[in-house]
Amino acid sequence: MQADGTRYTGLWQRLLISQPGQPVDTLTRVGWLQGPGLYVDLRQPPAIAGKVQASCLAELLPEEARLLAAQEGFAGSFHLAGDEAEWARAIDFQPAGLLGDRGRLEDHGDLLVEHGIEAVYIEHWQREPETKGAPCWAAQLLSEDDRLIMLVRCGDRFGYARERAVSLRPGECLLDRVGQASAAEARELVDCEIALGTVSAEGWRIDRSTLPWREGAMLLRPGAELAGGRLTMADMDAQGLPIARRLSLVKLEGEADFAQATRPLIPASAPSSIPVVDIAALGGADPAAEAAAVEALRRAAGDVGFLHVTGHGIAPAVTERLRAAAKAFFAQPEAAKMASYIGRSTNHRGYVPEGEEVFATGKRDRKEAFDLALDLPAGEVPAGHPMLGPNQWPELPGFREDIMAYYAAAFAVGRRLLRGFAQALGRPADSFDHLVGTPPSQLRLVHYPYDAEASDAPGIGAHTDYECFTLLLATGPGLEVMNAAGEWVDVPPVPGGLIVNIGDMMEFWSGGAFVATSHRVRKVAEERYSFPLFFALDYDVELAPLARNAEPIRTGEHLYAQTVQTFRYLKDRAERGEILLPETSRPLASFGQAVRHSLA
Repeated sequence: MQADGTRYTGLWQRLLISQPGQPVDTLTRVGWLQGPGLYVDLRQPPAIAGKVQASCLAELLPEEARLLAAQEGFAGSFHLAGDEAEWARAIDFQPAGLLGDRGRLEDHGDLLVEHGIEAVYIEHWQREPETKGAPCWAAQLLSEDDRLIMLVRCGDRFGYARERAVSLRPGECLLDRVGQASAAEARELVDCEIALGTVSAEGWRIDRSTLPWREGAMLLRPGAELAGGRLTMADMDAQGLPIARRLSLVKLEGEADFAQATRPLIPASAPSSIPVVDIAALGGADPAAEAAAVEALRRAAGDVGFLHVTGHGIAPAVTERLRAAAKAFFAQPEAAKMASYIGRSTNHRGYVPEGEEVFATGKRDRKEAFDLALDLPAGEVPAGHPMLGPNQWPELPGFREDIMAYYAAAFAVGRRLLRGFAQALGRPADSFDHLVGTPPSQLRLVHYPYDAEASDAPGIGAHTDYECFTLLLATGPGLEVMNAAGEWVDVPPVPGGLIVNIGDMMEFWSGGAFVATSHRVRKVAEERYSFPLFFALDYDVELAPLARNAEPIRTGEHLYAQTVQTFRYLKDRAERGEILLPETSRPLASFGQAVRHSLA
């Protein structure tokens, strides 16, 4: 194999890993930053988020060390021979497991599909658009205590890896060794930093790290430079005191540049009844551009309640494969589709035939759908959480991988939007992060069959969405929303954009500052497809308005109650006494512009 320095440079986020007989994993946060020849890869399971309270290595408790030992991270050289790739490791937080370090790559531009060689798995990777073609360089360095350091930069993203002082045997399980070690030995074992971050005017900020107390710290200060083969880097000692690591250059690929890359400010969208907001700057390195995007979100959510978003970063190949998979599913005979009928599910997943849903208007919908969400093992779902669990999957090759890849990509956009909405409400960007771990956020594949007589028939009746907000990928006209004047207006898709509308929970949460958008689908004569992701908070979140006192709503119960009142098979179960509505249930159509105008 030969080293490949340029073909796949950029920051790649893993959308999913699919293995035979296991649920599709979209929750493990995996980022791979590829530079010229060298790479940094960080993999963090959701179970560790917010669980480590130590502010430095010396404060780390044994149980916290065991949590950290479940992470993976590595750095080294990337090699490519034809479509076969190998990630050779030089720094390793966790020795390679059963999946190995070699895979065959299908190249779809900003989407890579990796097929395992040593083990059977499929991974989908999506490249951050701003890093494609951006200036890149990579360096191997040595610290004064002879620890290997790797530094990779692409555009305004960087990866950093520092090896530990103690060594692990090839194939040794870090978690097992930490579990058998003393507290002091456990700290030494996890003291290997793999980090990803952002270059800003303030310096090189660490965003994610195997050592969580380092997140938010500056790795390099403004003015840093590689002079005479030397570089000084900021770190902290075991007690949390700042130290300077003086490094010597071993190898450099590309031309080292430590300054922030320049990006233009996001232009304000032209006045329109349907705002268009570019969200590319959310979470980025330019505070002014991010502030402009947040202000645009605030105006759109508060004044209108719906908007188009561009700059979301979902690769075109991801949406193309979603559409192709949906088309293949709905083209099947009815009997094949009914094999995945949603009524067979205990957690509301599967095929929804035409007429299954009835909204507050009492009219049946002229559409069919397929519902899915996070693919969670049934044994890991607590009792009393009927909207969580495994998905039902049809026997269509590649269907679950292509669908869940889009789910993961859209869910990541939802996380960014939640941060933007937090700032728009005057809160820090990360204020709501802890409320989104394993939420019942649902993706629907919706098919509107061609019907020449349906030119004035309802497609989906007027309603609000039950969750915080919805991200909709539409393929044609038909969506109408109610504006502040109580009028129905068309929302034609924007090429490459997503339609976002505020839902019940965000209206309640914001104390009415943001408005749930009443919407419907009409005039659907042509065949078309629609893909809404309903972004929810975790099931047990007790949601109360941010600015006033009110009885809280348990978000999962609200979603479940609204769903039971909408779907025919659940209504039948409720009538038979097999399921019960939560005591706090609200009737359908309790939020949105339509309610405001009916009360006016």
